Amino acid sequence: MKFNWGTGILIFLILFLVVCAIFIVFAMRQDVNLVHKDYYEKGVDHTEQMNVDSRSKQFENDVNIGLQNDYLIISVTESLVANIDSGKVLLYRPSNSKNDIIFPMTFSENNLIIPKDNLISGRYIVKLFWYSEGIKYEIDKPVNIE
Repeated sequence: MKFNWGTGILIFLILFLVVCAIFIVFAMRQDVNLVHKDYYEKGVDHTEQMNVDSRSKQFENDVNIGLQNDYLIISVTESLVANIDSGKVLLYRPSNSKNDIIFPMTFSENNLIIPKDNLISGRYIVKLFWYSEGIKYEIDKPVNIE
């Protein structure tokens, strides 16, 4: 059998289609991680989030985050704790939303103490959400767990 240009084009097209099929199978098996599950709904509420951020800016220095032994300690000033009606703490993991953890905002001597055994090493964003007199506030602070 003679190898001519028609045979070469046929072999090239078959290899091209096989590579395309392999890539499609690979792409379909990849996990798609949006930043948030309700990404589009959060985009609609962007103006409200900007208002919450501007209201909360004054309290950024009232919240400190530190690591001590086997605990993540979130320290909040006494004046801020006195004004919080209800709230929660979200340990947001940007790389994998399955590792996000939510805690109720319950203070022990103006501190929130979170054990590190539930946390994976890496970067988290600590998001504090609270209500004071019916108005929502939010502060975000990054932390690295080692």
